Amino acid sequence: MAAKLKIDIISDTICPWCFIGKRRLEKAIEQFQSTNPNVSFDIEWHPFQLSPTMSKNNPKSKMEHYRRKFGEQRAAEMVPYMQSVGAPEGIKFSYGGVMANTLDSHRLIYWSKQFGKQSELVEELFKDYFERERNIGDNHVLAAAAGRVGLDSEQALNYLDSDADVDLVRATAERNKTESISGVPNYTIQHRFGFPGAQEPGTFTHFFEKALRELKETPSTL
Repeated sequence: MAAKLKIDIISDTICPWCFIGKRRLEKAIEQFQSTNPNVSFDIEWHPFQLSPTMSKNNPKSKMEHYRRKFGEQRAAEMVPYMQSVGAPEGIKFSYGGVMANTLDSHRLIYWSKQFGKQSELVEELFKDYFERERNIGDNHVLAAAAGRVGLDSEQALNYLDSDADVDLVRATAERNKTESISGVPNYTIQHRFGFPGAQEPGTFTHFFEKALRELKETPSTL
């Protein structure tokens, strides 16, 4: 039976657990398709802002932000811990660089949907922020990421420099934050099975199986 499962993901581009969750989801999809080769996935990314009041034009040091938010000791402990969690997923977390408002990164992800490039772009933005220490509040950094996944970087920059979709994406991020979602990542499979957190691959495959079983049990309307 050929089937397509929809996965909706709410995340922020500066959320380390969202990057970890993406890698674990990809492992789960690979494992699931090894025994269900006729199943494909439609993944859509949705915006969430952990720090919506953060400045775009006056970025702050990542570590200084974490020290203010968590305290000196916890921030110092967080770095090696996240690096140890990220390593098995192939992520080399770096905590140099700066942090800025993520709204424009979410606008770019929204824009890339029409080209079928959301997941590829999200991967590049995670790498830029978490591994390459690039400022993903900078429109030129964002446009370069778009270019690396095969999109027109000049077109992307023109879009980012405009006000296109600003109100739409901001409103969506605010709605996602108020509709019973206290943190990210957050996943919904087939519009039915929702769960939070960077779960292990087995959790994802459990819900894939449930969703596929429901599809098989639902009579065709054709």
